Amino acid sequence: MVSSPVNRPLPAEPRSVGSSSGSRRRVLDPGTAYQVHDQPGVRETVYVADSLLVRGRHPDTYAALESVAAEAGFTLARDDGSALGREVLDRAPLTDAQRAELEVVWVERVRLEPSRDREETVFRPIDTWRLLQSYRSRVGRDSPRHGDVGLEHPASSRDIDPTPVTNPHPVTNPHPVTNPHPVTNPHSFAVSQYTQAGLGGRQPVAWLGPPPQPRQRQDDDAARRPVVAVFDSGVGPHPWLGERFVLRDPQVLGTSIGVPGLTGTGEPAGSGDELVGELGDDAGHGTFIAGLVRQACPDALVLSVRLFGDDGEVDESDLLRSLQLLALRHLLGVNGEAGYQPVDVLSLSLGYYHEQPEDSAFDALLHGPLALLGRWGVCVVVSAGNDATSRPAYPAAFAPYDGGSVPDDERQVPVAAVGALNPDGSIAMFSNDGPWVRYLRPGAALVSTFPTTYDASEAASHELLNAAGEWRRSLDPDNYLAGFAVWSGTSFSAPVFAGQVALALQAEFEAGDTGTDAASAVARGRRVLADLPKRALA
Repeated sequence: MVSSPVNRPLPAEPRSVGSSSGSRRRVLDPGTAYQVHDQPGVRETVYVADSLLVRGRHPDTYAALESVAAEAGFTLARDDGSALGREVLDRAPLTDAQRAELEVVWVERVRLEPSRDREETVFRPIDTWRLLQSYRSRVGRDSPRHGDVGLEHPASSRDIDPTPVTNPHPVTNPHPVTNPHPVTNPHSFAVSQYTQAGLGGRQPVAWLGPPPQPRQRQDDDAARRPVVAVFDSGVGPHPWLGERFVLRDPQVLGTSIGVPGLTGTGEPAGSGDELVGELGDDAGHGTFIAGLVRQACPDALVLSVRLFGDDGEVDESDLLRSLQLLALRHLLGVNGEAGYQPVDVLSLSLGYYHEQPEDSAFDALLHGPLALLGRWGVCVVVSAGNDATSRPAYPAAFAPYDGGSVPDDERQVPVAAVGALNPDGSIAMFSNDGPWVRYLRPGAALVSTFPTTYDASEAASHELLNAAGEWRRSLDPDNYLAGFAVWSGTSFSAPVFAGQVALALQAEFEAGDTGTDAASAVARGRRVLADLPKRALA
């Protein structure tokens, strides 16, 4: 029996928003958080404890921030890494107008360090939320500098946002579960069952069909191919994902767009655990996504930008750095610089929950480069989230909707948020939902590519050598040498839709609409999004 969504709305808060991991993470508790008069209420979130994000390099912004930091006994620490790729922008061959647009939204990170000349030799760690509130009070709510500084959130933290549904510890005990007390929480079980092998959880499978067949000849250099940037865990080795279809570690002016130190393809066996060797929670995530894009649009070129390892988490500063460098690379392609192609689609399977989405300046820092990409004609596709909640996850909720913070602007391609469907066409129980989720695509029990080197420490529960000298085994739950897997999550409905967008754009290219200027690309992108099937929203 299907419950009516009118009678049983999704919970307003994700079940695990208060969880955090890592020594640099803190949970913002609305009950104890410092607040400023006349500002919107605070909601629970996770943030990075010792850093803030700053937009634009305006002298008034830094003067106010340095002043409140000094009063708290701290100083701002800025280094080359904190500039988040600004040195590449400074030497890029751009027009004055392009450079000005990028400089306005370019975000840098500042770390807070205890002042050396403070009287106290013993001190508490800085409370960056309290410092941010002091900054906002200092500049004033109506100041154009009010939104220049923000918390740094961990994007794609497994605890709070749209990572795939995965149980990293599958049951391999050969004895069936006989506990007479089943799980009786219907909401929890309805979501958690997707983590189990056979019900959509990650598991190896065999593929018997042919690989996706491109329409364009390999030697056809004149035809324009759709370019899909995938920000994820990187793409491992697979026959479908060779150099013709995947550009690993894309760069701009010799600098990797991905997070420094994460530009490879990950651990060969899929595990970074030297002592236990279990498959990482997000191991193979980017390879699975690249295969979905190829299935939807066989001619697409995937730009594989590695943001995180097998833990599925990236600091917002690293995400911003990669977005800013991608925007720069895209502009070089638009300008016709040799070796660069304009980006047509960006697929993001990540996000977080913001503490003050009702504030008009609540997250101009992350929205800035995404809006800029949209104004230059890039279709940004984002997963809705897997927490079965109606609380907006960002950047998915940057999609325009009635009552949202971002209006629809005809001068840019809007963000597209994508929820997940079951194989029967119903909405997957784990999928976040709300008016910002305008598109639904398959996201449960999908089959796609997996690195052909993945064989972690788990093993088949049974094996024997028969009389003929042949090995008989039960299924090895983390042996993916066959190169294919089943998995579930809105992380995968987003690239399914991104591939469909790319295929529709390819049809436009083949019909002669190949303009790379902003006006042509925006009109084309908006037309494609308008024509692709949407959900019916009341």
